[in-house]
Amino acid sequence: MFWLDVDKPTKTATIHRDECVHAVPEGGEQKGVNEMRRDGGWFSFDSVGEAMRFHKEQQLTGRVIMCSHCGPLSQLSSESMAKLNVRTVKTGCDFDARELEMTDAKSQWRRLTERLLGRK
Repeated sequence: MFWLDVDKPTKTATIHRDECVHAVPEGGEQKGVNEMRRDGGWFSFDSVGEAMRFHKEQQLTGRVIMCSHCGPLSQLSSESMAKLNVRTVKTGCDFDARELEMTDAKSQWRRLTERLLGRK
């Protein structure tokens, strides 16, 4: 879980991991938990992307900062497309695609230019 700390007086929003020592989501008169009050609020999200989307959709002024202590983007796991259930669309562009392995670019470039422009 991630926390978005919206601070209206400084016009910043900081994203923290749930276990961060700087994430102290306590409701009060000035800041609410999962609600906006006079000085801002603390909002919980399942991902950093959801927090960014919330900041954009609510049209909050200021910038979004990633906490330098917990680094919410530092340990993102790379999930495979199959695990995330993402399907690629067939475009037809790869109908006759061939894999090329470039090992020696300089000699390949020389042969290609000789073929196209002729020998010196």
